[in-house]
Amino acid sequence: MSAVLVVEETTGDAPPRKPSTLDPYLEYLRQRWDEGQHSAKILHEELQAKGYLGHYQRVKMAVAPLRRGLPIDEPRERPPSPREAARWITTHPRHRNPHINERLPRLLEHRPELRLTHDLVRRFATMLDNRDAVPLPGWLVDLANSGLAPLAGLAGALHEDRHAVAQAASPPLTTPGSTKAASPTSSSRNGSWPGLLASHSSATASS
Repeated sequence: MSAVLVVEETTGDAPPRKPSTLDPYLEYLRQRWDEGQHSAKILHEELQAKGYLGHYQRVKMAVAPLRRGLPIDEPRERPPSPREAARWITTHPRHRNPHINERLPRLLEHRPELRLTHDLVRRFATMLDNRDAVPLPGWLVDLANSGLAPLAGLAGALHEDRHAVAQAASPPLTTPGSTKAASPTSSSRNGSWPGLLASHSSATASS
C-alpha cells in the first residue's frame, strides 16, 4: 500500500475537462491570437470557414484566458488512480504496455515524490533480479530518508526482516545432496517480504 499512499498524497490536481468540438482548432486560435487577431467574432467566422460547427460563445470562452495573459484551457488526460499509478510503478518496464510506458515518464516528471518512489522500487527489483544483496543496506537508508511517511514505514518493516530480504536477494543455496535451491522464508506480517513490499508500495501511491 505504500505506493498507493504516495500517489494519493500527490495527485490532487483539478479533474480534466471534457473534450470539446473546438479542441482541434485551439492551436489555430493560439496562432491567430499571436498574430494580433483578438476578435472572437472574427475568429469564430474563420473557424466556420475551416469546418467548425460550434457556437460563437464557445470561441469567446476559449479565448477569454488569452485576454488575461493565461494559456488556453486544453483537454488533459485523466490522471491515473492511486492504485493504477502504484501498479505502473511496481510493474517491470518490460511488462508494461506501450501506452503506460509513454504516460509514466510524464507523470514522474511532474511528481517528484512518485519519481523517488519509482526509483526506489526499481532499485529493489534490480537487487532481486540480480540476486545481489550488497546494495541492500544503502537502499534501506535511502528508503528511511525519503521524507515520505509510507516509505519510511516500509523501511522500518523491511529492516526488521532484513536478514530474510538479504537471503532472498542473494544467490540461491542448494541443500546437501540436492540440486534444488532452498526456499528462503520470512517472518514478516504478510507472510513473505515480497508481500510486505507490495502492500507498502500500494500505500505510497495513495498518500
